[in-house]
Amino acid sequence: MLELAVTFNRSLDRLTASEQALAKQTVFDYMTDPTRPGLSLHRIDRARDKRFWTIRSGLDLRIVVLKEGARSLFCYIGHHDDAYKWAEGRRFEVHPVTGAAQIVEFEEVVRKEIRVVQQEAVRPGLLAGETPEYLLSVGVPESFIDLVRSVDEDGLLELLPRLPEEAGEALLNLAAGHRPVPATALAKIPAVDPFDHPDAQRRFWVVSDQELVAQALAKPWAEWLVFLHPSQRAAVERNFNGPARVSGTAGTGKSVVAMHRAARLARAPEGGRVFLTTFSKALAGRLAEGMDTLLGRASDARARVEVEHLHAYAHAHASRLERPGIADGPTIDALIRAARGNLDTAFDHDFLRAEWDAVIDFWGVSSFEDYRNIPRGGRGAALPVAVRRRLWDVFSAVRQGLASRNLLTFGDICDVLRQRIERDGTRPFRHVIVDEAQDFGPREMKLAASLAPPGSVFFAGDVGQRIFRWPFSWTAAGIDVRGRSLRLKVNYRTSAEIRRFSDRLLKARITDVDNEIDDRQTSSPLHGPDPEIKSAPDLAGEIDLLVNWLTALREQGTAPGEIAIFARTRKALEQRALPALRRCALSGAWLSPDQKVVTGHVNLGTLHAAKGLEFRAVAVVACDDSQLPLRVAMGMARDQDAKQIVEQRELSLLYVGCTRARERLLVTWSGQPSRFLESKSA
Repeated sequence: MLELAVTFNRSLDRLTASEQALAKQTVFDYMTDPTRPGLSLHRIDRARDKRFWTIRSGLDLRIVVLKEGARSLFCYIGHHDDAYKWAEGRRFEVHPVTGAAQIVEFEEVVRKEIRVVQQEAVRPGLLAGETPEYLLSVGVPESFIDLVRSVDEDGLLELLPRLPEEAGEALLNLAAGHRPVPATALAKIPAVDPFDHPDAQRRFWVVSDQELVAQALAKPWAEWLVFLHPSQRAAVERNFNGPARVSGTAGTGKSVVAMHRAARLARAPEGGRVFLTTFSKALAGRLAEGMDTLLGRASDARARVEVEHLHAYAHAHASRLERPGIADGPTIDALIRAARGNLDTAFDHDFLRAEWDAVIDFWGVSSFEDYRNIPRGGRGAALPVAVRRRLWDVFSAVRQGLASRNLLTFGDICDVLRQRIERDGTRPFRHVIVDEAQDFGPREMKLAASLAPPGSVFFAGDVGQRIFRWPFSWTAAGIDVRGRSLRLKVNYRTSAEIRRFSDRLLKARITDVDNEIDDRQTSSPLHGPDPEIKSAPDLAGEIDLLVNWLTALREQGTAPGEIAIFARTRKALEQRALPALRRCALSGAWLSPDQKVVTGHVNLGTLHAAKGLEFRAVAVVACDDSQLPLRVAMGMARDQDAKQIVEQRELSLLYVGCTRARERLLVTWSGQPSRFLESKSA
């Protein structure tokens, strides 16, 4: 039997590839023969919990294991002093009310490191009014009750990552004005194993099947070890009786939920085909790999799940005869220039192209009547009917030009397939699951909804990460998820330090076009170094900052493929990243939305290319006032409303770039910093 705590997986992920391989071999050796002399099993004398032992892995690595009777729970791995310090500051316990197994830090150790309301302060702790009995009922360890009731808002945010996840979630909800329902009390039921409690299953993984153990030890751990905490499991298993949505900030596991929901539906006795889709080829590839892992590549359930990005699926199925031709950007630009004639120069090419992208092609406008009546959300001031009439002459000519060339936009192709499905009356799938739904437009949303019976569509996304599409009303597109939405609030990818910095970039609450309020408060149980936010007087100085950072990462054993460098534009990245890589004798590989990560090279890409990816260490460079927000993009916005939307998209790009980092984040600029960063320089 293999028993792992999630703290073991997180600590393992911080090691180099060679150290990870050695650690996995040590785990296998211990499971085969725990008395093997080379393992040097040793009790940690200074640990207050005398059940903690260490196993030697190589010269300096030590695995902390909890030994209790026949149970050996792998808890942590690190270099000698780090491993011993970890064990000396923690204990294993069963919660006295919920009955869930927990690994808990000692309260006095945590108290020294967080902010506590001073005794002489007039204002009491944020949760001082909560009774100890209630706090116990939501999973707070007994030894932390007084500390929880004494901290202020800042102290609570610092404390949350140090508590068991269910307790952190409950306290986060309390601070936001929501009152969680107490957990079911199982501690008094002798037959209940504390590891079987739903709260324990989010942090402990137990498997007795030897084949699964062998598979686990043979693969990179990040590919197979998936912990679903209760809020994720609720989204996976709930019957919503209508279209539904799960949301959450970066790193909260929306894609994990989407994959697990697809796997669950594929395994269901009633069967039926499942379509798992997203907006790009690269993301679809990652989802397909996840489904192979969850279901097994050759299983019957896996055969029932089709994974493809939506535009590719629509292009392949829109016509039964031949695939339609695609209208590319240069063709559309040429048609607009040819059609504008003597149009008022106030409506230049940039305006016309933006109007095409954000209104005409976005909604599929095909007549002057539609254009006259359609809302132009995000496009600024209203246009008089007479002006729209003149503009429509241009767009109508563009549409005619595309038709004469037998070309369609991807939005057109989505409409063609949707209309054929509606005409035939046959839905190709039993369920549809959409990942990264915030970057779908209304025509894509309508197609996704048409692919399965009404109410069998599930969306996962985050409006704070919308970087490709204009905001629009889901209800206007026929998608109503009101009352059927869940929000994930625990970040399992990004360290608490990086999460706090990144979350401050966006508003704490975002209201979407349908007036749905997105409360963006989250917590993270992971810890790492603070982000490095650094400025330089000139370009050469910024390159020096990047060289020093890359050198430190290499000395710490971080592999090149675990590092990414992003910037708003390719030119800005070339000016900084390429010289730094040459000085460090490293090579780089360029990313794009349709490319996979290349191992053995430092990954390079624009902030758009960062979407959906994650790396151990990330640098976001060229964060100066001309790059973020990008002056060219802001210049295309004609009035204040449009400028606000463009600026929000630029800010979301920076947020996306920063949240790709799991452990290390560097943000640099030369000259004047971006206003998004305010006074965050080191």
